[in-house]
Amino acid sequence: MKVLSRIQAQHLDQRAQELGIDGVLLMEHAAAALYERVVEATYQYGKRIGIVCGSGNNGGDGYALARLLAQRQNISLQIVKVGSEVKTREATVFAHLACASNIAMAEAANVDFTSFDVIVDCLFGIGLDREITNNYAHIIQKINAANAYVIACDIASGIHADSGLIMGCAIKAQETVSFACGKMGLYFNEGIEHSGKITIADITIPASLCPEDEGLHYLDKCDFQRFLPKRHIHSHKGSYGKLLLIGGRSGMSGAALLAMEAALRCGVGTGTLMSDPITLSAAAVALPEAMHLDMVKQGDETIRELLAQYDVIAIGNGLGRDEHAAWLVEQVWRCDRPAIFDGDALYLLAHQKKQSKRQSPYVITPHPKELSYLLGIEVQEVLKSPLEALKQSERAYSDGVLVLKNTSTMITNGQYRCLYHGGNDGLAKGGSGDVLCGMIAGFLAQSDALSAAICAVILHAYCADLLMSQMCGYTMLPSDVIDVIPLALKQLMHEKRVD
Repeated sequence: MKVLSRIQAQHLDQRAQELGIDGVLLMEHAAAALYERVVEATYQYGKRIGIVCGSGNNGGDGYALARLLAQRQNISLQIVKVGSEVKTREATVFAHLACASNIAMAEAANVDFTSFDVIVDCLFGIGLDREITNNYAHIIQKINAANAYVIACDIASGIHADSGLIMGCAIKAQETVSFACGKMGLYFNEGIEHSGKITIADITIPASLCPEDEGLHYLDKCDFQRFLPKRHIHSHKGSYGKLLLIGGRSGMSGAALLAMEAALRCGVGTGTLMSDPITLSAAAVALPEAMHLDMVKQGDETIRELLAQYDVIAIGNGLGRDEHAAWLVEQVWRCDRPAIFDGDALYLLAHQKKQSKRQSPYVITPHPKELSYLLGIEVQEVLKSPLEALKQSERAYSDGVLVLKNTSTMITNGQYRCLYHGGNDGLAKGGSGDVLCGMIAGFLAQSDALSAAICAVILHAYCADLLMSQMCGYTMLPSDVIDVIPLALKQLMHEKRVD
């Protein structure tokens, strides 16, 4: 499945119609997908259904849905009309059919929205590009206050299809049925909370009509198996890589310890922690599996020789931002070993002079704030235009793999772009990023950079979701995430795809 921007989704629909798939047929298929979810909802929430229809194609989907629902017995159905008469050919067809079917209709001003058990939001679609005000805003407020189960058609009305930001006000849906592809706005910013459970419905648009270089591939849990490095019975510790992790300066020991333990739990053959003596003393007790190197004893010549001994270098977890830290980051950038740059290393990369192109694979792992200073833009620009931020990142770091961390995390190597939507508020704690970095390092020691990033992102989020059956977001710690890696990884290895 692909996740597309508003323009890309509209172009996909146009290409389907140019191929000969009529828009009326596509609308019928969209209504059929909505129908399944609405009928399912009536069993749990009640059989009084209100379909709120605007004047565009989103409203047309609602009229088409009403015609299908009218054939069922034992339900109460009403179309709520909002705005002017329908404006598109397809919507006009189904509006006339709904009238011919004698389905109850009323203007929104005359409707008591609290009389519905289930409300289907067919007010605005993905084409919305202006703030919602006046009468439309009043209707949305009444829907949100109705205490009904709300199902959004394609995207919750008022959510921007690219950014997920609220356009003045927005429907708060418990469920969204989106058609043919995911829309960016479903997975970012307020779009996440306002979309509820997301279903992407097949409406018979061939996947081949979406160019490979458009949008993002949507990852699910089963993709973990596809990218997971293989292990063999005839192997030894050298088969799975040697990791050097540089970080954990005084006062920030925990960041490096979390990252190292996560790497070890993800299968790296050996792990060496290069850190301050205080951190190394703690590691000797907390991580008996890790080897140790004193950070302060490394000089210009010894650091180059040292880095060459390892298969993967991870740097930045509790590293600090002083001159010595900056020097270490520069040495790792210049070395010819695969590397991960995280935390303080990202800040230092952003503030160093223009870096030469790196010759070996690498991964950078910024969250929106870190990405803002890597790109030299405001963090609001990153949040407002996630896809554009991704493209800018690709141009700035064209030779690496980028993991753009958020509630929905984007991963790209410049050719393959993907998105994973998972995890929960339990990950909103200091140290969660260090665990993710360690996971990436552990997998990178055994595979390529893109595969390592994808496996780590899926596993990290899945661990947090698994923990939610035992605790809540208030109490979850990054160390809890590490503790559940063994169970989570085993479950993901045997996850079966459900189509």
